[in-house]
Amino acid sequence: MVTTFRPQTMQEAVLQELRRRIHDGELRPGTVIRVDAVAGALGVSRIPVREALMILEGEGLVTHRPHVGFTVPSLTAEELEEIYFIRAMLEDEALRRALKKTTDADRAAAREACRAAEEALDHGQVNAFSDSGRRFHEALLAPCRMPRLLRLLAGLWEATESYRAANLLDRGGQEILQVEHHVMLDAFLAGDEQRLIEAAEQHRQHLLAGAQLGTCPTPDTPAGQR
Repeated sequence: MVTTFRPQTMQEAVLQELRRRIHDGELRPGTVIRVDAVAGALGVSRIPVREALMILEGEGLVTHRPHVGFTVPSLTAEELEEIYFIRAMLEDEALRRALKKTTDADRAAAREACRAAEEALDHGQVNAFSDSGRRFHEALLAPCRMPRLLRLLAGLWEATESYRAANLLDRGGQEILQVEHHVMLDAFLAGDEQRLIEAAEQHRQHLLAGAQLGTCPTPDTPAGQR
């Protein structure tokens, strides 16, 4: 079978770069993203930049404000609490349903994601630890086999992406998160619903506390030439 390689479009390249900058914390909450500045920094026209920003707006990673432009959302502590409250209700139900349908392949995926997070933590790779941590959570939830529910949860995660706790916590805080990953993994592998739900709630509380470290007032800062 012949595989056709489709080269990355300019819009996709800009989208990937802007998403990376938000995920990595280079574009902090409250930062104004100037289309002209981004286009100049990346050596592209304004069109793919605007297209990429509109996609990110749909994902909840940026917002558009009249007379201001595209901005990385800045959430208050209360708004973060609301998002995590909604996440808890949906996530717990997804975990309950996931435990009833888990296969050997699902368990292997969860083990691998947890192992990857451990390795990233050992090497001090904060962004890789955050990415692997999210993959671990997705691996625990995927067996629920409810795509609409999973999309809702993904949207909630994206809404707080610029407040990723692992990027804001110190090494000790990150190690606590990983210990909790292991507790959740053990409960998942054992099919222990109560222990898994309790561990997930404790973990969310630590994630919320870490995310709230980044809710201090941030002035609107033009971005692009970074």
